[in-house]
Amino acid sequence: MIDRSLQIRGLVKEYKRGVPVLRGIDLDIAGEGITAIIGPSGTGKSTLIRCINRLVEPTAGTIMFQGQDLAQLKGVELRA
Repeated sequence: MIDRSLQIRGLVKEYKRGVPVLRGIDLDIAGEGITAIIGPSGTGKSTLIRCINRLVEPTAGTIMFQGQDLAQLKGVELRA
């Protein structure tokens, strides 16, 4: 059985060096059901999603999905 859960560990995103938007995010999302990310404007929700789907590069941390660290994938592997 393939583990379809998403595990995020120590995720950091800085657009400007030394000014983190996301600071050490640890998150587990089950592979079934629906998950919502809610919060006030400006708290990093969109940045988190953009890091997960790699529209922006995370500064640090791991994003594990199906045994692969999405934060480390590049080129053909990332597009797959």
